[in-house]
Amino acid sequence: MKVFVTGADGFLGVALVKRLLSAGHQVKVLIHSPKSCDSLGGLEVEKCFGDILDLEAMEKETKGVEAIFHLASLYKFYPWWQKKVPEIYQVNVGGTKNLLAAARKNKIKRFIFTSSVAAVGKRPDGKPSNEDVEFNLWKKSSHYARSKVLAEQEVLKSAKQGFPAVILNPAALIGEGDRKPTPTGRMIVDFLNRRYPVYFNAVISLADVDDAARAHLAALEKGKPGERYILCNNRAYELKELFTILQQVSGVPAPRLKAPYPFLIGFLYLDEVVSDWLKKRPLLSTRTVEFCRNSIVFDNSKAAQELGYTTTPVTTTLAKAVNWYKENGYLKKGAKQ
Repeated sequence: MKVFVTGADGFLGVALVKRLLSAGHQVKVLIHSPKSCDSLGGLEVEKCFGDILDLEAMEKETKGVEAIFHLASLYKFYPWWQKKVPEIYQVNVGGTKNLLAAARKNKIKRFIFTSSVAAVGKRPDGKPSNEDVEFNLWKKSSHYARSKVLAEQEVLKSAKQGFPAVILNPAALIGEGDRKPTPTGRMIVDFLNRRYPVYFNAVISLADVDDAARAHLAALEKGKPGERYILCNNRAYELKELFTILQQVSGVPAPRLKAPYPFLIGFLYLDEVVSDWLKKRPLLSTRTVEFCRNSIVFDNSKAAQELGYTTTPVTTTLAKAVNWYKENGYLKKGAKQ
């Protein structure tokens, strides 16, 4: 089958492309910039360069393909005081609408949209959220999460009209090959570089990037149109526990001091102001901390039953990730163990 992959040069995208090629599929990838080609290495794919906001280009590039994996999205930090953030909605919502329109015009047989668990709501009783829990965190969520919710609505609208679209909701991805890195990967790198003197109350759901890639491949044949599938490990982890595992696999001491929430938020608000002024990345965004404090856990049983989704132990995945970061120069001089 000939498949079209957006976001193919990203963390999950590269893992998925490798799986697709191993399964014998022809792969055409959309790349936003020639500078992004390095992550695809010598993989035998057909490359095209373009922008998902260009509807005419998307109609042209998706001709002759049978399935689309839409992974491309904009994940961008916005300071807490910035209210107008049209770019992330233009890309994540508008780009998805364009790709759906192109797919419908070219009669694509399968459209798989990669969303996020950030677009899943929280149950009032605190039990694990499944795919049926509607998003209810508008005031506490990031613009990224909100944009994913709105993009999902467009996908589901098409599915209700008979279009064969499936949604996958991965948790925070970890593993080898996180070049950029992602926010979770950055947290691991910061831990290895001893940028975390304290920990705080937070619950994080994780997914091995290769497990998620396999689930995407399975969704090509087994995913049911109009359905969502949560991809996460069998349990969530408190940040303190996660740091303890990182200590075990890396040898870097985990922080012992717990930061009170009011102090932490006050510090992060100030850090965002200073970081914005200095044009650098803040240690953490206040939105990220607030999302993690929601303590949402997720239920992956639907993906397990319908897609055959299986999970790799988090210790195994973190060990691979740590080794990859060490071997690829992400540790500052003097930080290596």
